[in-house]
Amino acid sequence: MQRRSTLFAMLILLALFVVSITPIAAQEAEAFPVTIEHKFGSTTITEAPQRVVAIGYTEQDYLLALGVTPVAVRYWYGDEENAIFPWATDYVEGEPPVVLNMTFGSLDYEEILSLQPDLISAVTAGISQEEYDLLSEIAPTIAQTDEYIDFGMPWQETMRIIGEAVGQPEEATAIVEEVENLFEEARAENPEFEGKTVAVAYFLEGAYGFYTAQDSRGRFFTELGFDMPEELLDVAGESFYAQISAEQVGLLDQDLIAVLNLQFIEGGQEALEADPLFGQLDAVQEDRIVYLEEQAENALGFSSPLSLAYALDAVLPQLEAIFGDASEDEATDEATDSETVSVTCEEGFRLFEHPYLGTDPVCIPDEPERIAILDLAPLEVALTQGIEPVAMFGYGRDLIARSNPDITVDVMGLTAETADVGNASAVNFEALLESDPDLIITTPFAISQVDISTFEEIAPTVIFEAPLEVGEYRSSIEFMSAVLNTPDLGETLLTQLDERLAAFQEALGDGEEPTEISLVRLRDAIVLWTAGSFSDHLIHEAGLVRPEQQREYDLDFVAENSGRVGFEISEENLPLIDGDNIIVWTAAQSADVEEEARQLLPTLQEDPLWNTLEGVQNDHLFIVGSHWQGFGIFEAQAALDDLFRYVAGVDPQEVAPNPFLSE
Repeated sequence: MQRRSTLFAMLILLALFVVSITPIAAQEAEAFPVTIEHKFGSTTITEAPQRVVAIGYTEQDYLLALGVTPVAVRYWYGDEENAIFPWATDYVEGEPPVVLNMTFGSLDYEEILSLQPDLISAVTAGISQEEYDLLSEIAPTIAQTDEYIDFGMPWQETMRIIGEAVGQPEEATAIVEEVENLFEEARAENPEFEGKTVAVAYFLEGAYGFYTAQDSRGRFFTELGFDMPEELLDVAGESFYAQISAEQVGLLDQDLIAVLNLQFIEGGQEALEADPLFGQLDAVQEDRIVYLEEQAENALGFSSPLSLAYALDAVLPQLEAIFGDASEDEATDEATDSETVSVTCEEGFRLFEHPYLGTDPVCIPDEPERIAILDLAPLEVALTQGIEPVAMFGYGRDLIARSNPDITVDVMGLTAETADVGNASAVNFEALLESDPDLIITTPFAISQVDISTFEEIAPTVIFEAPLEVGEYRSSIEFMSAVLNTPDLGETLLTQLDERLAAFQEALGDGEEPTEISLVRLRDAIVLWTAGSFSDHLIHEAGLVRPEQQREYDLDFVAENSGRVGFEISEENLPLIDGDNIIVWTAAQSADVEEEARQLLPTLQEDPLWNTLEGVQNDHLFIVGSHWQGFGIFEAQAALDDLFRYVAGVDPQEVAPNPFLSE
């Protein structure tokens, strides 16, 4: 494939910047005053700025591209003496900028004031209203517009805003056009990119996540012609990123996976591909994956006018190597599709397809009679119908019974003769074989430990892959209803749930603002439960919300740390758990764990900061059972009982009885 070297294109771009830059002192006087509209209102700049302080994540690149060397730039990740990256070093004029080592949410206003700025550029800083107000007392401050989420504004818009602020709107427009030309050229020379799906992924401490096209890293690939698949966008919602559970790693299996934080993965590429969940993805097995060296990752993370050419030079050769022979790949795909369509099942079996099936369609019995159920949420659906599984993971029996001590379903009786086949990390295949199942229902994690063929040699196997965007208690009902070929089952259980959710909202009544619920788990520490968790799905279906400060903290935590759905908080961060109502439960997988957790409560009750919480002062802190840790329909209904009782202040058995409790 013939194309102009991206590196050569970058040099041309840099040359254009050099000849187009106008020194600040020579800026046209008529460019000022200029008024910049942004999410907090507007800022008027009366004359050409001479001392610009850049506190945004990538702010310095935009200023340097325009020939403006800021007096100070901010570094977000610890102590650093130089915050100008390789692609921008040639644009620094005079003294290098002072480095402000200030992590997200920790601006040092006194230090900024001491720099005597006449403009504070915070377009890529994600600042809050309070931060903006304080900064504006120091100097005129510009921020992003309200058309995009924080950190989600396209680099083109950022360039135009900063160009106007420093009196160089025409130069800014020229820079935008030149960089956009690089992407147009890349698309024209690589039409095979068009329509291919991409997962722009990150991995932190064993957690998985991805960025959408609302983030500059995701937008980089869509501007090359790639598509962001709907299943990823549905999970992320309005956010620019999303965390996913280990069971959802299959969502990353797209035409292309771009790993954007290899420098932070211990053991690098080898360790990542050795991960049993990630390593089994088709894209990994077929080498449809992009890895970048450290500075290329940084350049893509910046996605600034100066860094994008650098990133293109690193990414394009890899993409061309992967998709260079698109016609052969398409032929292979068509052959695979034909094979799928031609699958026929033996008599007494049917071809099972479902959105939550974690494999290709599979032949299963028309009416399975001996089911091994190795996943808790599907197991609970079966137990509601009196179905006795022939095999299960042994811990499930005790965990369901402990989380739901009062339900009328005879959990212990229905599983008394059920074979214990170990756990997801160590399946006892000998015991599973002896149980003689005609169908196995299992989890993606269990499959990640051994090849699925090991299960399939025993019986037809289906994998329940719960989608992150739907509560597992709901998706497991839909899935099991389809597996058992009993549509009435799903309709009944979901109708019961939806009617109780509606009854709760009616009992709660209409308020001016949504009622807040803070979700806290105790074990040996305080753990704040966040977006994507079982309990978070339930409160949102009930019309409740988590406190705003938690949603903001989730975004910060997930984007920059581990991406888990629950995280420990220290004593000084106790205000994070405050809200109209605080729900507290223990991670009581055993009596010892429950006792350990409950010993933490007296300590908290003596803590002065704990007692300043509004939920505590108003007696709206409620100690509930471990069903809030949740997984299936039993726990969802039990947690809904707590919402009736504590939040709406009514007896659930009088208003909308739990179908799994005796009246």
